[in-house]
Amino acid sequence: MNEGDVRRAAPRIAVIAGTPQLVCGARALGVRTVLVHDAGGPVPGCADDADEVLAVDLADTGALHTALARLHAGHPLQRVLSLTESGLLPAAAVAERLGLPGNALRTVRLLQDKREMRTLLNARGLSPVRTAAPRDAAELAAFSAATGGPVILKPAAGSGSEAVFRVETPADAQDVWARFAAAGGTGPVAEEFLDGPEISVETFTYDGTHTVITMTDKDVWPSFVEAGHTVPSRLPAGVREETAALVAAFLDAVGLREGPAHTEVKITSGGPRIIESHNRIGGDKIRELVRRAYGLDLPALTVGCPLGLLAPPPAEPVASAGAAIRFLAPAPGTVRRIRVPEPERADDIVSLDVAVGDRVGPVRGSDDRAGHVLVTGTDAADAARRGAALRDRVLIETGD
Repeated sequence: MNEGDVRRAAPRIAVIAGTPQLVCGARALGVRTVLVHDAGGPVPGCADDADEVLAVDLADTGALHTALARLHAGHPLQRVLSLTESGLLPAAAVAERLGLPGNALRTVRLLQDKREMRTLLNARGLSPVRTAAPRDAAELAAFSAATGGPVILKPAAGSGSEAVFRVETPADAQDVWARFAAAGGTGPVAEEFLDGPEISVETFTYDGTHTVITMTDKDVWPSFVEAGHTVPSRLPAGVREETAALVAAFLDAVGLREGPAHTEVKITSGGPRIIESHNRIGGDKIRELVRRAYGLDLPALTVGCPLGLLAPPPAEPVASAGAAIRFLAPAPGTVRRIRVPEPERADDIVSLDVAVGDRVGPVRGSDDRAGHVLVTGTDAADAARRGAALRDRVLIETGD
């Protein structure tokens, strides 16, 4: 068999709006990749690691299907994958049209539409939460009055904690409605405020069976933007078991068949309640926290498991360490001075997204954060302590 025949015999996938970790994970497994990026944007840096690169309007499913169908006819694709919000729907749509295995388009749509997801959950009595779809400030005020407490207003298809606001009383509805619109919020969804700590549940699904990889404790600012994550969660075992059962039932309800999922949950006084979910790896470097704590490479599993190249993760992965990320949020103003401390360990990371002279604003979304620190600890408590200590040693001085 010559080199060309060997290359053609290798498994082949399309990666839509792909991440470097997915493309590189495929390459390490000997899987050929067709990287498809949006024609309206720049060529991703990971293009150099792909075997083929296509520029297509990702909003045009027909054009995407035509481009991949031509390639599929000559050298069949085994999967169409994505780990990005912008790529999940196009990947599911074109995979369905090509007749390839994977998660159904209906499943991905449910996970990207908080309104439809909540309707399904409430209809099945899973994690019931009072909700409404207000059309104006008056309807938002009426819903706030009906719940008798604070409510949350958020966009149906939002991510990154963008345009999420708390409505304290009906009298606040007009002001919050205006701020929601100013923040670019669309498809408004109102839900009763859920008390208690927030966690995320990182799962991996193989052939319809869901494995909880870990639960991630979250620190959240008043703006609902994540201030940090720690794995594994330090919640009591009974709470973790109840949450795991709820998330598995939820993933069954939406029809998830394969791959990673990131499900956000509030641990309320009445039990766990699902906030939202995505059929991808959690952001904020959660994949790196999982790698440090469990030795699991989630992007590699995303490619390798459905192709039979890697075994699915064990039913109850055991953490060998703790890992934590903490985000930096200096006071609003112009950055005057930065001082980065020497890390205590070689694998401690300090990453800055600002430089002297940059203007820093309040944190209203994930992109407003000024950087992060990432550490490993002997366990979750040690990682949380080390992460907070390193964060506090980073100086980003601002002024007007």
